Amino acid sequence: MSEVRVAIVEDEPPARAKLRRLLDSHAGYRVVAEADTVAGGLAALRDHSTDVLFLDIQLGSGSGFDLLTRASPPYPLIVFTTAFHEHALRAFEFAALDYLLKPFDRERFDRCLARVGERLSARHDSGGDAADEERLRRLGADLRHTPALSRIVVHERGRSVVVPIADVMRMSAAGNYVEVHTAVRMHLVRATLSRLAQRLDPSEFLRVHRSHLVRSAFIAEVSPWAHGDVKLTLADRTELMMSRRYRRLLPDDWKIV
Repeated sequence: MSEVRVAIVEDEPPARAKLRRLLDSHAGYRVVAEADTVAGGLAALRDHSTDVLFLDIQLGSGSGFDLLTRASPPYPLIVFTTAFHEHALRAFEFAALDYLLKPFDRERFDRCLARVGERLSARHDSGGDAADEERLRRLGADLRHTPALSRIVVHERGRSVVVPIADVMRMSAAGNYVEVHTAVRMHLVRATLSRLAQRLDPSEFLRVHRSHLVRSAFIAEVSPWAHGDVKLTLADRTELMMSRRYRRLLPDDWKIV
């Protein structure tokens, strides 16, 4: 697993220091941003590519729930840290991975990081079989804890642009970014393709490659290619290759006999 980027949003300096100290004892984790308010947390998520968010529920006059409601999905893995057990149910409505009840000890924190590592390893683009990840995405669609993504907020040139998912034709991985293509233009979003895929309706978007997601209705032609691969021609005449692994995921009425 590659380096895990961590953001800490916690209004108490000793609590932030404790999280940093516990994270320092685990190789491969790096704190890329810290904040103590909702506004600061929103800025941290906007300005940094983050894999895991340790989020306090009480943030001065606001709350961690306020932050998530106002943040632009997709979210990193969320671990809530709080002294109040009564918020647990609502926390998991936001698909939280874990809920650390203060005061927690090193053993409890280590169990939390083990869960983080397992989840990241299972869904990271660079590890495992991305086609298996796509199958799991489809199987889990009916069990989704959060609604399918309806929009993407793109931050560019000092402004925020709302891109409705209904306008998106395809997405492509581009390093730490994702290219979001509409009929009008291409936007760059700081995210991973896997995170976006998990928030998209699998009946509308098809993972055709570890680096490409395509709106099914945008595929104009499916042609056989060498070594069992398939060539997809899109409505804008873009051509993408679909490997044998992903070919198995084509709808039955699209499969080439």
